[in-house]
Amino acid sequence: MGRGKMVRGGLFLLGFAAGATALRSLVNITPPKEESDLAAGLETRLETFQTLDGAVLRLKRYAREGGQPVILAHGFTGNGLEFDLPHRRQNLALFLAENGYDVWVSSFRGCGRDPYRCEAPHWRHSVDHLAALDADAIVRGVREATGKKPLWIGHSMGGMVLYMYLQGVVMEAGSDGGFRADEEIAAERNRSLLGGIAIGSPPGLHQGGGDWIASLSRLPAFRAEIRTLIRYLERVDRSSPCIDFGRLGVLCEKNPRLGKLLAMRGPVARALYNVRNVDPDVGYSLLKWASDKVTARMTIQIVRLGLDPDFRSYDGSWNYTAGMERITAPLFFVTGTRDFAGAENLRLHGYQAVSSTVRDYSCYPEYGHTDLVMGKRVREEVYPDILGWMRKVEAGS
Repeated sequence: MGRGKMVRGGLFLLGFAAGATALRSLVNITPPKEESDLAAGLETRLETFQTLDGAVLRLKRYAREGGQPVILAHGFTGNGLEFDLPHRRQNLALFLAENGYDVWVSSFRGCGRDPYRCEAPHWRHSVDHLAALDADAIVRGVREATGKKPLWIGHSMGGMVLYMYLQGVVMEAGSDGGFRADEEIAAERNRSLLGGIAIGSPPGLHQGGGDWIASLSRLPAFRAEIRTLIRYLERVDRSSPCIDFGRLGVLCEKNPRLGKLLAMRGPVARALYNVRNVDPDVGYSLLKWASDKVTARMTIQIVRLGLDPDFRSYDGSWNYTAGMERITAPLFFVTGTRDFAGAENLRLHGYQAVSSTVRDYSCYPEYGHTDLVMGKRVREEVYPDILGWMRKVEAGS
């Protein structure tokens, strides 16, 4: 037998063995379970806001009239359902509503599940659009509806959007994607919120990333690969700028056992959270319900952190990492020892960099990135700290 045939035969056997192992794993996995009627006894509403450039944002509201309003803002590739999964013990929206808060579960333009799917006027928006336009519309809308200053809880990119919003980022008049940071608007926005909580939200990557990002960054060709990826994304932006991670959710919904296996061992799950700290059924629900769309420009803006540790506007004109000192609103920075965002990035360039007189920082052992929101023991270990901090800020207002 020739060497080529031997190699092909060996690869076939390896592939067959891997497939057989995966098949056995699927057979042994019990179907994932989800809870229903979690909001029984609570009033839920569909609320709609429109941004200055025409995006329609639809929010799920756990309405508690007279309660302190709180906005929940999701991370990159996700939607608001990451806070509202069909599992009572891993549902921050429900936890806050049951503790008397008026909870607004938001999704950014182009994201969300019906009837809360948000519309995007185009698919060439950057993260700057979310801060200058979406966040502004949401905060204004909640204030007008309730007559109160809201609290903002942002996970990952949702916290980064909070930093950007508080630094006064606005769209240049008459521009198509040009932004500037206005100091007077920054001061006004810091007064518009009662406070904010940033969960796994790095202001930059000066300390390097944690977990798998740290491993990747040590590869010899890491920076060259990042440049190649950015060039590819720039081509995507010119042709088909919407990147749909929601296909993963469709796959999980159609193949529940496979979805649960992916939640336990899949590469996306391992990138998002510490799999040992997440119940497989909850991980399945996260992949199923909260996988969503992003744009090439949003992705480029995030990926550039692999080349430049400062987080900048898409056009490079504003440095959000350097602008953290503009923030004066009360802030609570939450991270974990296994958070790929890098705990020290939040501590040194968030907690220690802002000008807020009320600021706190907490790092949870063995928590990864998204399990800070939906890990096994968040209801006992993370949610009470969030609730306690919010009540402290309310008492001091």
